[in-house]
Amino acid sequence: MLGFNMQGWGQNLVPNPSFEDTSYCVTGSGEMPAALGWNSYGDSPDYFNVCSSNADVSVPNNWGGYQEPSSGNAYAALGTFCTDCGIGPNVREFIGRNLSTPLNIGTKYYVSFKAVLSTSPTIWANCATNNLGVGFTNIPYNWSTSPFQINNNPKVFCDSIIKDTLNWVTVFGSFIADSSYQYIVLGNLFDDPSTDTLIVDSGASPTGNCTSYYYIDDICVSTDSSYTANYLYTGIVNSPLAAVFSLYPNPLINQLNIESNSNTPYEIIIHNAIGQIVYQEFNINANHKMIDLSTYSKGMLLVSIKSNNQTICHKLLKH
Repeated sequence: MLGFNMQGWGQNLVPNPSFEDTSYCVTGSGEMPAALGWNSYGDSPDYFNVCSSNADVSVPNNWGGYQEPSSGNAYAALGTFCTDCGIGPNVREFIGRNLSTPLNIGTKYYVSFKAVLSTSPTIWANCATNNLGVGFTNIPYNWSTSPFQINNNPKVFCDSIIKDTLNWVTVFGSFIADSSYQYIVLGNLFDDPSTDTLIVDSGASPTGNCTSYYYIDDICVSTDSSYTANYLYTGIVNSPLAAVFSLYPNPLINQLNIESNSNTPYEIIIHNAIGQIVYQEFNINANHKMIDLSTYSKGMLLVSIKSNNQTICHKLLKH
């Protein structure tokens, strides 16, 4: 009888791969744990979500510049090189989390993720690097107690410099598992002498030294090569709030209606397509809320509803 190992076939082994499921709405820098299941494995990587009321860490506008997600409403960001940080060589930020199931020794796995470079005078981000990649471990790491150490040994990485600041670049590769790895870690796993750099915005840093910062989205690990190479998150992770709130009509012309079947207070924030807050209201108790949008510009609107420390986001089209 033939036996087939179906683990991960057409299935992503990375839970919350696009950072859509939140444990709370991010409020500031270094809050990677706000993306449910994810953590900082080194230094202070950042999490951005459209639900945030802090313009520094919102979407699509934030301190790294303007960037729409590859999919959904959120993404992460991390530093891959920094000579302006003043704390010595090999300055890195890493993100990581557990896999849904451990890897099988001897099995070939495919890995993909999307990255785009940030250039921003706000954070002196002016430089691009190569070596952005993925590693796997058998233990979780924590930046404050046991940070991940650079090992020059990622399983999949990009050996060319990623310098696109507009379009998401897919990094794709494969490896054969040599251990039953349970955790994934992402960042530049090479040291400074092994990393190539390129200044792409000389005006973003007053010193002209290299500070490199990348947005990250849509991480996938699977035994299915085609599924992984073409992976794109296609829907928001279901939230309990999805059964509480309904929004209509979509598309809309003048008036947005929001129905709630709960008596719990909630708040509403509406962003336009370039990330500006165009409507905001807190401590709403109405089961039926009407918002007049007749004077608003046509285009995409992002509606965030927060209640009981959970957030659900909707995209609406305004005609």
